[in-house]
Amino acid sequence: MKQWKEPAKTVLLNLLVLTSFCLTALLWSNQPKFQFIEPAQYKESKPVQEKQLEELVTPESVIFHYGQNRHTKANATDGQYRVIVQVEMPKWIFLDFAPYPLTTDKWEAIAREKQGVEIRFRSSVPMSVVGRLVTIRDENEARLKSIDRLWLYYEEEEDVVYALFISTEEERVMRARTSISPKDLRQSYLPTGNAMPEQILKVVGPPRSMPTVEQRYALGDMYYLPKNQTRMQAFRYSYHTLTNDQLIDAYFLDRTLVRQIMERDKTLIFTDGSRSILLRSEQQAITFTDPAFQPGGQELTDEEKVKGAVSFINKHVGWTGDFHFETIKRSYNEKDVITFRQYVGAYPLVSQDSYPIDVIRITSEAGQVVTMDRSLLDLDRYIDNHEWIVMSGPELYQYIRDKQLADTEQITNAYLAYETRTTPEYVELTPVWVVEIANRANLYIPARVQRGGGQAHGLE
Repeated sequence: MKQWKEPAKTVLLNLLVLTSFCLTALLWSNQPKFQFIEPAQYKESKPVQEKQLEELVTPESVIFHYGQNRHTKANATDGQYRVIVQVEMPKWIFLDFAPYPLTTDKWEAIAREKQGVEIRFRSSVPMSVVGRLVTIRDENEARLKSIDRLWLYYEEEEDVVYALFISTEEERVMRARTSISPKDLRQSYLPTGNAMPEQILKVVGPPRSMPTVEQRYALGDMYYLPKNQTRMQAFRYSYHTLTNDQLIDAYFLDRTLVRQIMERDKTLIFTDGSRSILLRSEQQAITFTDPAFQPGGQELTDEEKVKGAVSFINKHVGWTGDFHFETIKRSYNEKDVITFRQYVGAYPLVSQDSYPIDVIRITSEAGQVVTMDRSLLDLDRYIDNHEWIVMSGPELYQYIRDKQLADTEQITNAYLAYETRTTPEYVELTPVWVVEIANRANLYIPARVQRGGGQAHGLE
């Protein structure tokens, strides 16, 4: 028996070694099929409408200055506006920038007495974006972060056209030489706006709290009011709303991971555990939230931040109407708040009821979208319209005084807009005067001429 023990061990050991080789071969030849996990990417929804930055950052109006305190205005829907902005502006070249402090006397002389053309933007526009609209050949322009006005004026003593790049926000002005000849300005540009509605220039002085010495050099803002009554249309539009399926497909990677939560106040929340959409059905509006991502690298410019916001909207539902860039501001917690406002024709929409269809507002951090507020309503089919006779600037001021709504000396801006009112069947757009007052909420005054009201005076 003992003589078979050792050979048996040898045979068993050989079998074990052979089995081990076989198992090893099977492991090598039968690798498990690993699934490669792609980096997280938002699913791009089919956009309603895509836009580029140049389409969203355009001048709000063109003001023609004729001297002797005469001014006219062209809006974005006027042919005269298109001639200046779309045909002439791309030809303009600016060079030799230099700081240009404006005393009150110098500012009054340029604004009221010198011939010129003023390009007004809706808000402060980054200089790098302005450089997409005109040609800038100077490094000093970078000293201004942004501008809200570009003002061409004719200096008669030197027989030259200068340009002022004006930043009300920074209270600074840069002056530049231009490629525009006095002949072009006086015989081409100014005749273009000669037949447009005449305007009354209102200058907003520096804050009274500012020391007298500083006031002499502080740049006051200004706005324009129509000298005479104008005409506007009041509209009604049908509308449709974005569906829950559209929202889920637009903002989440995998709809199977999305769960629905109903709050006690009937607010609906869609979330995949990270991103979320808060849907306020009583307002037909949403708030999208995404945890902030903190990438390293250099700080982004304002242009890059706005372009990032535009790209995000393009890829997620798109633009439900004619929107324009309004502002980029820093919030209390050092995030960037970027606002786009919807327009109908040349006029912005303002919403006071519970359906805020006027703006898309994005909050971003280091270029990453953190939150976004937007309406679910999309103006659809035009239903009808009727014409309104709109109060002139003097009539507006007289109305404010008669109703004791405000001290007109405290008004910092006034402009025409469409106020929205949403019903279950349609959205009504009615002309309204938006009056901005220092340290107070805006006034919204129906723009239609009051019955029995005639031409009032009180601005000049």
